[in-house]
Amino acid sequence: MSSTTPTLHEIENAFQPAKEISDIERFAGRAKPVTEAFLALLASGANLAIVGNRGIGKTSLARQIQNFGRGDNGLIQKLAIGLDHVHDFNVMYFACGTGVDDRDALLARLLTSDNCLGPWLYDVPKNRRLINALSPKLSAKIFGVGAEVGTSQTIDETRELVVVPQVIEGIFENVVRNLVEQRLTRDGVLIVIDEFDQIKDPAGIGPFLKAMATNTENVKFCIIGVAADIQELMREHESADRLFAGTIIALDPMSGNELSEIIKLAEEKIHNYIKFSDAAQTRLVELAQGHPYLVHLVGKFAFRDAYRNNKHIIESQDIDLVLQSIAENGSDPVLEGRYRKAVASSRQREIVLKALAANQDDRGEIWTTNAYKEALEKGVDNSSQYVGQLVTEEFGAEIERVRERYYRFKDSLFCAYVKARPSMRGLARDS
Repeated sequence: MSSTTPTLHEIENAFQPAKEISDIERFAGRAKPVTEAFLALLASGANLAIVGNRGIGKTSLARQIQNFGRGDNGLIQKLAIGLDHVHDFNVMYFACGTGVDDRDALLARLLTSDNCLGPWLYDVPKNRRLINALSPKLSAKIFGVGAEVGTSQTIDETRELVVVPQVIEGIFENVVRNLVEQRLTRDGVLIVIDEFDQIKDPAGIGPFLKAMATNTENVKFCIIGVAADIQELMREHESADRLFAGTIIALDPMSGNELSEIIKLAEEKIHNYIKFSDAAQTRLVELAQGHPYLVHLVGKFAFRDAYRNNKHIIESQDIDLVLQSIAENGSDPVLEGRYRKAVASSRQREIVLKALAANQDDRGEIWTTNAYKEALEKGVDNSSQYVGQLVTEEFGAEIERVRERYYRFKDSLFCAYVKARPSMRGLARDS
């Protein structure tokens, strides 16, 4: 045990389930995808895509791409990857969220966001003239009715004869090209678009990116989203195949050693004042099933409880108590809400749900024969009835049929939560 007592602030921030890992020193593992991303930025004319399940660490990897895209090779050195190139991009980042409906809305947000092109609309003379020459209709489409990008600088009101494209993708292409021509960075512009899967209708984004790659040099896009592959993310197969050939990172679950490294780094952040026993660390790594988010979530509350109770070693049974507390208090209201919707008030349905989660193979598929056998041992003799309910929207549609007698969870993070969460108390047995 360290003699240095950590502050409450250090305890609360040693694990960080609520945010991505942007600091190099906090980033654990992922040497292979980091190498792939680093090399993808070297590929002429290529864009980069990161796909994978929720809670797997996609945004944390994207933040590291921002770091070494700007020339900070600290992570490359930390991981001893052995790449001596230094990138020099003007890196921009935008998370789509739920407010981006389609291609035009995305481009408008990229143009006006403070973290993207917004600050450059008036700083670059050609862009200033272009924006000032926009028609009221197109200006309203980009900036909103009666609004413009805010700027504290004096705007040159001199109106010059400017040929203005009549569509928003033309405006975007011109603004980016004008910025690249300033040669502020050696490698040009890298635009990172996170939560791409939140875009309701991505139609046309693929052809637009293809046109950008053809018409505008030194511009790269990195798109990140929840998907099994790039075709699912883009929903435009032909465009996706060419745009991201050889530069797609399908992020796998983290290994046990990588998850253990997260725990070790968190312990170091509090000067090893509180540590996980070997059994507790094993328990935490196993329940996370490769999802760093769950390590951060459970680890955070384990540290908090130990600190309050003046404990310096977290044991395996403490992990189980923390899991119970997380469930009862709704510490992750989204996962807990989905769990309660799936289970509703039925003990049998909960048993079947947990049996399904416990019987995944290494491809994430569940053979119902094995799951039904486990459920039968726990008193449920009509499991197929509950599986039929779990695939419907009424109960969250958390699982889907793959083929005859095979199902899978749509979200591996939710599956891990189902497996780790203690059973609910006071549920009724169906008649």
